[in-house]
Amino acid sequence: MLFSLERTLSVLTVALLLPMAGHAAETTPAPAPAQTATAAATIDEDDEFGPDWPLGPGREDTGYLCGACHSLAIVKQQGLTRGDWDELLDWMVDEQGMAELETSERDLILDYLAEHFNVDRVLK
Repeated sequence: MLFSLERTLSVLTVALLLPMAGHAAETTPAPAPAQTATAAATIDEDDEFGPDWPLGPGREDTGYLCGACHSLAIVKQQGLTRGDWDELLDWMVDEQGMAELETSERDLILDYLAEHFNVDRVLK
């Protein structure tokens, strides 16, 4: 039986994405329009982190630290408490070779992660 690779990929794409489309709409509430407009207005087009990194103290430190090894998608999907983020940073130092952070920098990064990428985060 002959088949078209292009057609097979199209069918697979639809089959895989269609169930996720309905699920995403159910579980991912859209941000309020005022929040979206405010965030977009305060993040420059040339911003190296982009709009997915929420504004706030520790944004740059966290962006540089996390972005040195992986994408923001890895950070966004975690959804951890501050304590869990703290343990994850320990694991990265012990198992992944990340450099130890100074206490003040670590606290700043943990505060940022706990505020913006916690268990109650809104996924986009």
